[in-house]
Amino acid sequence: MGSGIRPARTARSGRTPRLSTNVARPAQPPRSPTTAAPADTGLSRLSLMIRNFAAPTTLITALLFFFGWSHAYWFFDYFGVNSTTLGLTTQDYLMRSQDSLFIPLAASACLFAVYLFCRRMFREHVLPQIGPENRRRLMIASMVVGFALVAAGLLTIVIATPLRMIVGAPGLCMVGGIALIVSAVRSRRTAQASTESAEVASADVLTAGEWGAVFVLVGVGLFWAVADYSAAVGTGRAIEQVETFSEQPSVSVYSDKSLGLAAPGVVELTCPAPDAAYHFRYDGLKLILQSGNQYLLLPASWNRTHGAAFLLPRSDANRIDFFPPEAIPPAHSCG
Repeated sequence: MGSGIRPARTARSGRTPRLSTNVARPAQPPRSPTTAAPADTGLSRLSLMIRNFAAPTTLITALLFFFGWSHAYWFFDYFGVNSTTLGLTTQDYLMRSQDSLFIPLAASACLFAVYLFCRRMFREHVLPQIGPENRRRLMIASMVVGFALVAAGLLTIVIATPLRMIVGAPGLCMVGGIALIVSAVRSRRTAQASTESAEVASADVLTAGEWGAVFVLVGVGLFWAVADYSAAVGTGRAIEQVETFSEQPSVSVYSDKSLGLAAPGVVELTCPAPDAAYHFRYDGLKLILQSGNQYLLLPASWNRTHGAAFLLPRSDANRIDFFPPEAIPPAHSCG
């Protein structure tokens, strides 16, 4: 016999009902405004537009194509040949772009890494020790230097300033000037906003339109600098190739008809034999390029004073033989 009181059983299941363990919880305090979602700043809206309208793959391909085109244009321009007549393909331009973009990309990456490091060190160790008056002077100096750099870069468009003698200098001046101006404007607006409220100070100090103008100007400056460098590389590669003509294979052109390749150093041989496959042979040539079913040939003694370039169509009526630089083509032989 038990004297304790047992809980009643339910009529249907015969089981003892469990006591509810739910305890009333206090109401949660409203979320602090500081934990709210970040505001939609002008820079974030501009980044979204760029991602939507300019796919990174398409943009990079366009940049490579442009730089390769500039490289090819100035390379063949040194020989007096218009590159559009050669029928270069997109692959040709993309391959040439590697020659002109390697150093600028490596240098840009290194400079950007140095900029980020210096900026962090300046904000953490130098800026806290500068008083408000010195900060204002520093912002004014940054604005003045920035505008001076931008003006110096733009001035080279209409006046032959010494900056034209330095490859890429005008474009880099524009990029550096814009960076200094933006830094000074952001610092000034942040200082003004911090005196009003912390919420305003945390917002982006540049609008979407201002960020768009900054990106356009910086992009133009970078295009300008790298295109200038690409043109210089193209011309430099042409000069190097002419200087190494003696180390390149020699070319002999065979034809069943006279091609009239008249230039200093080019020798025409005639084969009167009726059973000869080709009746004319031309020695003293160097092959520069084969593209678009045509050959670009230069005399081995070519120079810009009295040099000539030959475009020879690729066909069964012509044949090209190659010889090592020190080899002598067979005499009086037309194949």
